[in-house]
Amino acid sequence: MTNLVCIEVVRFKGNPAFSTVQVQEAMAKTNAYIKEFDGFIKRTISVNEEGEFLDIVYWESMQQAKNAAIELQQNPKIMEHFKVIDFSTVTMKHFNSFSNSSKHE
Repeated sequence: MTNLVCIEVVRFKGNPAFSTVQVQEAMAKTNAYIKEFDGFIKRTISVNEEGEFLDIVYWESMQQAKNAAIELQQNPKIMEHFKVIDFSTVTMKHFNSFSNSSKHE
């Protein structure tokens, strides 16, 4: 059985001053910082046809996810990349997984 984790789900739209490609590039650059936070497991960022982004991060625990959310806001390098986000559209939620499955299990 796979270990159960905390899943962080963030939905947002890009700042209209930036193109979708610029948002994608800036968000990809934040991976170098975010993967260094305690409890980080993996991250996937996606975009749909309407320009809405979905950022899914897997953490070892809820507390580590919440700590990282606070710490990243205090990191000027990360916040510089986040200027491409329209913060009025951001929603963030954390979920504790209770069941996992995959094709390879």
